[in-house]
Amino acid sequence: MSTNVESWGDVASLGAIYPFPGIEGILVIVGVLVWIIWHIWQIRSENDEYDRALNHYREVGLDKALDHRGTYDAMVEK
Repeated sequence: MSTNVESWGDVASLGAIYPFPGIEGILVIVGVLVWIIWHIWQIRSENDEYDRALNHYREVGLDKALDHRGTYDAMVEK
């Protein structure tokens, strides 16, 4: 890969020597939007999981759902 720079003597006059200069702002905006969308998706996904667990606990009873001895498989569908 070449930078097409003949001499490094006058570095101040060189512009950006990396690919796609000028789109940093757009990339920041895209990154922030992806980050926010991911958080919204994650919150909805966790809330759905918590709701399913609550419904399951209500169906089988909390004692059976939290049985630590392993005598009852609480997450088996009926």
